[in-house]
Amino acid sequence: MADSHWMKTPSTPTVVFDLDHTLIRCDSFAGFSQYMLWRRWWRLALALIVSPVVAALWTTRYTRLYAVSTLVWCGTLGMDEQALFRRMDRYVAKRFEDPSSVVCQGALRELRRHQSEGARVLVATGSVAPLAERVCQQIGIVGVEVVGSTLRRLHGGWVADKHCFGRRKVSMLRAYGLSQWDVVYTDSAADLPLLTHGIRRFVVNPTPKERKKISDLLGADLEVVEWL
Repeated sequence: MADSHWMKTPSTPTVVFDLDHTLIRCDSFAGFSQYMLWRRWWRLALALIVSPVVAALWTTRYTRLYAVSTLVWCGTLGMDEQALFRRMDRYVAKRFEDPSSVVCQGALRELRRHQSEGARVLVATGSVAPLAERVCQQIGIVGVEVVGSTLRRLHGGWVADKHCFGRRKVSMLRAYGLSQWDVVYTDSAADLPLLTHGIRRFVVNPTPKERKKISDLLGADLEVVEWL
């Protein structure tokens, strides 16, 4: 994506967008994980065998990442990095072949407006960074920096490593070199730490439950937008 050594001046605003259900109307990594499991019968069978363990791990937010890791491992067993990236390419080309059906056009217009005004624009997402980069390219988002989750090899497959989610999203942005951000766009209360550190906060097409969670903490100090 764009050069990570982007030079920010004091007058240059920094804008952070979530990806899933903000710029696009789906969960990119969940879709990719499902695609990886369904492409071979034995991978799906393996996932079914471990499903009781996955269900148990899914019950709390502290162990949910391990549940995801287990399914990702089933879908990637035997694959090296290049094979994994090729599968990402194929999935993105097929799933996002018609971007108009999955892109939130209002959010995309805002992103491009910020770019035209000279802002530094980042996509910070719980999705895996290489997958998110490919999604952005496929739907016509260029000139953005992507900060996302990472994977690591384990016993012949891949599992979740750093999950760019909740408070971790803030710490990963800071590790990336971002000390502050001016504008935030997200759909989810999971991004409350990200919103709290923003100056202008936009909540995009929230469900009533997510909207209440966010407004309970931030009160009227946010802007809710309903975009097609």
